[in-house]
Amino acid sequence: MTDKHVQNVINILKREYNYYNDMLELSKTKKSIIIEGKVSELDKIVKLEQKMVFDIGQLERAREQETEQICKLSGIDMDTASLSELTKVLGSKYRDELAKLQGMLSDTLNELKTINELNGKLIQQSLEYIDYSVNIITSANTATGSLYEDITDKNKNVTSKKRIFDTKV
Repeated sequence: MTDKHVQNVINILKREYNYYNDMLELSKTKKSIIIEGKVSELDKIVKLEQKMVFDIGQLERAREQETEQICKLSGIDMDTASLSELTKVLGSKYRDELAKLQGMLSDTLNELKTINELNGKLIQQSLEYIDYSVNIITSANTATGSLYEDITDKNKNVTSKKRIFDTKV
């Protein structure tokens, strides 16, 4: 009876690994899209990632249910049940496959974390640049010869300072 649940956990972990691998590839693609400033493409990737995260969440719930069944049947405390603990109790039949999956998932998640941190820094830099640009535009005054000078004021000999934007966005 436990074998069926363990095999279900293995299948779920394999599916999760595939999702995380796909997310890793998307994150690598997202890096170049962020650098190139392609906002619409970035939006598409983020929406796809959101769907993948939802699907992974569904798989996690199924994995938790299967793990709970394994714990009940094997007499393991659910609160301390980790993949490492399960491999000890389940014996050598599943140990190698579960350990291999655990390593693959760990490696993929670590790489995904690293790339997402880099993407976060790139986005932060882009936002800082946008903020800097907006500050420059909003603080530009209309000194003689300015690109934003109001022609009608020039004819009236008025020296008002106009701004493109009234407030900082």
